[in-house]
Amino acid sequence: MENTGGKGEVSLEKLQARIEYLEAANSWYFIALERLATLGELYKDVQRYHDPQFLFANARNYLKQHVKFRTLAFFLVNESDNQFSLADCYPESDTSLIKDLTDEQIEKGNFAWALRQSRPLIVQDGNSRGKIILHVLATKSRIRGMFAGRLDESVQKIPGEQLNLISIILSNTAYAIENGSLYKFVSGQKADLEETVKKRTQTLENKARDLKKEIAERKKVEAELKRSNQDLQDFASIASHDLQEPLRKVIMFGDRLSKHFADGLDAAASGYLERMRGAAARMQTLIDELLQFSRINTKAKPFRPTALDEIVHEVLSDLESRIIRSGARVHVESLPAIDADAVQIRQLFQNLIGNALKFHKAGVVPEVLVRGDSNGSTTCKILVQDNGIGFDEKHSERIFKPFERLHGRSEYEGSGMGLSICNKIVSRHGGTIQVRSQPDKGATFIVILPLKQPESQ
Repeated sequence: MENTGGKGEVSLEKLQARIEYLEAANSWYFIALERLATLGELYKDVQRYHDPQFLFANARNYLKQHVKFRTLAFFLVNESDNQFSLADCYPESDTSLIKDLTDEQIEKGNFAWALRQSRPLIVQDGNSRGKIILHVLATKSRIRGMFAGRLDESVQKIPGEQLNLISIILSNTAYAIENGSLYKFVSGQKADLEETVKKRTQTLENKARDLKKEIAERKKVEAELKRSNQDLQDFASIASHDLQEPLRKVIMFGDRLSKHFADGLDAAASGYLERMRGAAARMQTLIDELLQFSRINTKAKPFRPTALDEIVHEVLSDLESRIIRSGARVHVESLPAIDADAVQIRQLFQNLIGNALKFHKAGVVPEVLVRGDSNGSTTCKILVQDNGIGFDEKHSERIFKPFERLHGRSEYEGSGMGLSICNKIVSRHGGTIQVRSQPDKGATFIVILPLKQPESQ
């Protein structure tokens, strides 16, 4: 029994000694865990501050708590050329020394080897008995730099746990550098965006000011145009009364002279009288057509549903004597109904069909085709085609201008206002008019008109 108790007492003592040994041997682990817990403060600081020098200073404080360093240096990658440059050295007096030591490790290939590692690389200092720790500063996305630490000569061996802590500290530092770089980039982008917004806002303000000025000028022009239109209406009124009245008297007295005194006039006087009567008649026609041209907008009627085939047949009825006299054949195919000013559309067909009959070739029976097609779209196409004398298409724009004539008055009668009136009527209806023609091969006038007019019309 005594031996058993003695053995038990010896075993207990050994166990106590074993526990004390283990506690002493592993006390560093408790210290390491406490320091590891404080890394949260480091990460909090690096999130709050984006100055690399602040980050290096904090990292140095944590590193020196675990390992005795004589020199601590941080190199950063220049993003423009991917070269490493010394960004921080402590103490500052070792700057030249750490550069020389790093260049030596670059020549040996240790620097490049450390870039490919995720743990510290311990190498021998070739100029002394000391050692250097190289550790890449890297995140998952990219390499940010390199840490180079010159160990104190008293450090012979560093436990793996301490090396792991060094990796954790430097990894946090690398992420903090990346966050700072991103923050700087985002801040720069924000500043650029604010500047861009500022410039665009200024541009929009300038445009708004210019637009306001332009609107004011347009209102002024519109007022002037309104006044001008009123003047035009006044002129039309004067032309319809004050000018035509004396012109009618000239024509009337010319007719009386021709009727009552023709026998007493010699050939020259009779010629003068006839030329006067012809000029007066042309002037009356010109005034009438000018009035028609000026009243297309000022005396226009509202748009109403209008059957184009009925309008065309009314025009043919008016032109019946000319058609019979020339022996012309006029073919009218199906035409749609559209919203239009019936009076003006009648004038349009009157001029187009009248021209087709007028400009026919000598010895050839005039043929005129009038047809239309809507094709289920919002517009209709109307063609007025003839087999007349035609003309060179280089004059196709010119013929729609007032008083433009391609032929002399002695060849074909007219004032040169007919097609300009057509053009203005089509324009008022929101359409277009074109012509296709060749000399001696007739002409085809193509009119495009909307089927429906806006309600505001």
